[in-house]
Order: sequence, then C-alpha cells, then structure tokens
Amino acid sequence: MIRLHHVYKRFAQGDEAIEALSDVSLEIAQGECVVLRGASGSGKSTLLSLIAGLAQPSSGEIRVLDREISKLPEHLSALFRRAHIGFIFQKFHLIPGLNVEENVIAPLIPANLPLHVLQEKARAKMEALCIASKAKRDVRRLSGGEQQRVAIARALINDPVLILADEPTANLDAKLSTELIEHLYMLKQSGVTLLIATHDPLFFDLAFVDRIIELKNGRIV
Repeated sequence: MIRLHHVYKRFAQGDEAIEALSDVSLEIAQGECVVLRGASGSGKSTLLSLIAGLAQPSSGEIRVLDREISKLPEHLSALFRRAHIGFIFQKFHLIPGLNVEENVIAPLIPANLPLHVLQEKARAKMEALCIASKAKRDVRRLSGGEQQRVAIARALINDPVLILADEPTANLDAKLSTELIEHLYMLKQSGVTLLIATHDPLFFDLAFVDRIIELKNGRIV
C-alpha cells in the first residue's frame, strides 16, 4: 500500500537547510492502522504531506498503491489524491458560508460529476455519520462534534482506500475524541488503511492499532 525508501525532506530557512525528514524508510500494508507518534516538530505532518503528494521529497522514493508519487507533477498528484486518499485535518478546514452538503462534496467538484451524483454520494456519507438532517445548515452553526463529522464525511466522499489523519484529536475534548476513534475503528473494519499522526496517548493502547512508529527529529526511532 505505502512504501517509503530512504526519504529526505529539507526546507530552506534563510541561509540554512532544515532537515525535516532524514533517511525515512517505511512500509505499510493494505488495511493496516498505523500510528505515527512524536512530539510537535518531529516530522509527522511533513511525512503525511509527502505520502499525500502535497509536497515532494528532497530525495528518496515514495510509492502509494504501487504508484510512485514522489515525482508526480502537481495536477497528477491532485488527481491521485482525489481518487484514492482522504485527509482528516487537525482543524477541520471546513469552508465557512457553505452548508454541510456543499462542504462534503467540495473535494469532488473538479471531477465535473453531475450535481445529483454528488448529492447522492454526500447523502450516503452524511447518513452514515448522522448529519443528513443538517445538510442545508451553514457549517458555522454546527457544534464541534457536528463539524468533526462533516470533516470525516468530506474525507470519505471519494471512497478512499487510504485515510491520513493529522493530529485529529488536537482540538477535541474527551467525548469528541472518543467519537472520532469509534469512526476510525469502523473505517478499519471496512478495510480502509489508516495512517494517524498524533502525540495523543489515547491512540497508543487501541486494540485496532496494528503498529506504532515513533518519529524524533525527522527520523524513525
């Protein structure tokens, strides 16, 4: 499913080169749930961005679904993400002023599918997450838990085989964190591969987590 081979990522900071990832090699099988553990600044978010094709490594190879994405041009990376990957962000990143349904279908707008197809797809995801009754409500009028479910529905709208979650409980209280974990468990049961970057100890003893990989200063330890 995912294979990283001697991956490095460097950023320019003034006259210096900051090494965010250093010689990272990693394999994740289809259907696994893997937690990336590490403090802020350890390289977790950078690693997720590279796997999603949102950025390119400075060197090394990244393959997802047997496709080398480390050298794909931006427009092909976007097409690949839309077809295969769902991303759950730390801060939801919902679009204010749009309603729930519009936020859920937003990732598929570039696909130029008929509106009724988009609405059918959105309704299926909203019903699964118990937010179908809020479909026409502005996301700014939702509770934190409802916004979280919208963000998950949006991540699932393309029926991804891979979910990347970046510090998904960082802005949630204990109750909402538990709800999120239940949703992730259901995704794991359905065969979706999960890669979760977090330093939240809630994830470290979950029965459905197959492996915990620790990052420190951009290296796997």
